[in-house]
Amino acid sequence: MPLFKTFTIGSGRSCDIKLDRSSIAAIHAELVIAKNGKLHLTDRGSETGTFRKQGEQWVALVQEYIQPTEPVRFGDYHTSVSTLLNIIAPDGIDVLLGNGVNSNGGYSSKDALPTGRVRRSIETGEIVPVKDD
Repeated sequence: MPLFKTFTIGSGRSCDIKLDRSSIAAIHAELVIAKNGKLHLTDRGSETGTFRKQGEQWVALVQEYIQPTEPVRFGDYHTSVSTLLNIIAPDGIDVLLGNGVNSNGGYSSKDALPTGRVRRSIETGEIVPVKDD
């Protein structure tokens, strides 16, 4: 069983979640689903950006934990995390990952995101700081 799965989001043919809009880059963003149910969204340096809705405003997102119920925007394309999840996991995250984790769990704290040099954790798929020796 995988500890996490990574899905690309974009207009390119090779993307796991294909969004056919001119404002969406070939590989626009990346969604990581960890075995523990956490969702992590990362913009892949797209020109038109990735955003999450906070209150009435769209706020630029570089990399953050997100909740399944959140509205998100890629370029000018508005959708929700749950809609994206239905594309890649129509039977639910638990079935996708092959476990019994409650998929509505999540984590949301911009302060918890690392700064400086980072890498992807092989255990969770999260972006974590690189520890200097």
